[in-house]
Amino acid sequence: MNFKQILGALIFVGGIVLLFVAHYINTQIEEGNIQIFNAQKKVDQGSSLFNMTPYSKPIGQGLTSGAQKKINEGKGTIAYYTVVAQRCQISGIIAIVIGAGMMFLLRKKRHR
Repeated sequence: MNFKQILGALIFVGGIVLLFVAHYINTQIEEGNIQIFNAQKKVDQGSSLFNMTPYSKPIGQGLTSGAQKKINEGKGTIAYYTVVAQRCQISGIIAIVIGAGMMFLLRKKRHR
């Protein structure tokens, strides 16, 4: 193997690593979405209990505003990591294609 083929193999392996990283991030995103969904459901239940009378509505908003703020921050974090995972996937696929191309197309010609 020549230097270009070795470099292609390293790029290929790097692409595979990027795909694994993207898969891990996507798994964490799914878990975060489940947690946010459950938390949002609890906040909605709590605020619906306090929204029954106009006198208790401000109390309910005060109690649930902190949790809602954290939920919104979590949604923003998930949106950020969704973009990161997509970029890792795209970069990984490109690296695999380039690395495989370098390994197989840049072989030395054998003289007979």
